[in-house]
Amino acid sequence: MKDILEKVLQNYSNESRNNLEKNPLANYIRNDIPKNILSELQLNSNQFKITASPGNGNWAAVPWIGIFDIDITNTATKGYDVVYLFKADMSGVYLSLNQGWTYFRETFKAKEGKLNIQKVATIWQKILATTLNDFTFDPIDLKAQGKHSDLPRGYELGHICGKYYDAHALPCNQVLVDDLRKMLSVYRELKGRMHNCSTEKTNNYILAGAQADVFYIDDRNDELNRVIINPVSFSLTLQKPPNVLQKNGPYCCDGRKVNHINKQIHDMKIGLAGEKMVIEYEKKRLTDEGRVDLIKSIEHTSQKIGDGTGYDIVSFDKNGNKRYIEVKTTSGDKDTPFLISDNEVQFSILNSESYSLYRVYNFNAKANAGLLYIINGDLRKTFRFKATNYISSEFI
Repeated sequence: MKDILEKVLQNYSNESRNNLEKNPLANYIRNDIPKNILSELQLNSNQFKITASPGNGNWAAVPWIGIFDIDITNTATKGYDVVYLFKADMSGVYLSLNQGWTYFRETFKAKEGKLNIQKVATIWQKILATTLNDFTFDPIDLKAQGKHSDLPRGYELGHICGKYYDAHALPCNQVLVDDLRKMLSVYRELKGRMHNCSTEKTNNYILAGAQADVFYIDDRNDELNRVIINPVSFSLTLQKPPNVLQKNGPYCCDGRKVNHINKQIHDMKIGLAGEKMVIEYEKKRLTDEGRVDLIKSIEHTSQKIGDGTGYDIVSFDKNGNKRYIEVKTTSGDKDTPFLISDNEVQFSILNSESYSLYRVYNFNAKANAGLLYIINGDLRKTFRFKATNYISSEFI
C-alpha cells in the first residue's frame, strides 16, 4: 500500500502536465492499483470492486482509489464507498468512508444536494460513532480550486469518517494495510445498518427523519420518505370543499388519540409530506399566475420556526399579498377527522382575510397523488369542532 500511495503522490503533479491518454502513470493508476490492492488485502472479487481514476478525458484535480461493496454500489457516483482521495497539491492523501456526490447533485441539484449529502454524513457519524476508535470526523480539505472544484467539494461534503496521511510522513506498509482493513470493518457496519435497503431508500429514510426530527424507527421502506425528500413528482388535485357545516358547536376537530410511538411518528411524517406537497402546489399556482418572482419568498414556517405560529406556510396571492396556510393531511377521505389546535383556530379568526386551510386527503405516497380542498378565513364558519384534550388545574 505504501508503494502505491507514494508513487501517486510523488509523480502525479509532473505527469499531469502531459497528455492523459496512454500516460504510464495513468495506466498504472487505472490498471495496476486495483489488482495490487485486491492481492494485498486478499479481497473477494465477487464481493468487492476496486476502481482507481486519474481522470476521464482530462487529468482529475483529485485522483482517487475506490473500494466498493457491490451489494451497496459498484460506482463512485452513488452509494457509499471506501476511498483514497489525494489532495490536489499532492501534499497528502485521505482514507475516507464517503458517498457518491453525483447522485445528490443530479437528484437534488447542486445547492440542495450539498446540504443533503452533508446531512446524511452527519447522521452516519452519529450512528457509527461507537465503532470509530481509529478514525475521526474531522472535515477534509482537498485543496481543489476553480472550475475543477465541484467533484472535490462533493467528496469533502460526503466524507463520513477517515484518516489523513501526510505525503512526507507516510506510515509503514503494515499500518496502512491495517488501517484499510479497519475502515472496511466500518464499511461492513454501515452495510449492516442499511438492513438490505437500497442506497436511495436509505438516503431518503435518513433525510426524511432529519427533517421530521424522527430517525430511530425501522421504516426504511416507507414511501413517505421519498415524498418528503422529493415532493416535486407528487400531484395534488384541487377539489371543491364540502358543504359548510353549522357554525356553532364545541371545539377542536375530532381525532383519535395517538397511543403508539410508531403511529405518532408516521402521522408526523404524513403532516410534513403534506406541507411539502402544498409548497410545490403553491409554486405551480404562482407560476401559472405569472408570479414566478414570488416563489423564492415562500416560507416553510413550521420547519424554519417550528410549531406554535398558528400556520405552516407563508405564500402569496397573485397581487403579492401574504397568505398564511395551515395544512392538514390524512390518507383517509375528505370526511376523515383531523386534529387542529386552539391556537390555529384563533389565528384563523384574527387573520381571516389572509388565512387558508389546505385540506389534503386521500393521500397516497405510492401513487404519488392526493386530493385537496381549500377553506379561506375564519374556520368557525366552516367546521364544527369537538374538544379532545383537557387540562387539569386543580383537585376536586
